[in-house]
Amino acid sequence: MTLIDLPLNKPAKISALPQDQAIAAQLVEQGFSLRAHVSLAHKAPFNGPVAIRLHNTKISIQRAVAQQIGVDY
Repeated sequence: MTLIDLPLNKPAKISALPQDQAIAAQLVEQGFSLRAHVSLAHKAPFNGPVAIRLHNTKISIQRAVAQQIGVDY
């Protein structure tokens, strides 16, 4: 399951980061790491970005990037 597939506000843990090292490095700088607790806060319409809750902060990322982040309940 990917981050984009989560129901809104359902907590999950990150199980995989994107294979692209540049994207993964940017996410790690923002606080995304394996086993970090996340939830999907908001999906913008028209395939816009998504808002993710991570460490009591909302972070907006592109939908295409969210589709590359694996999560488990």
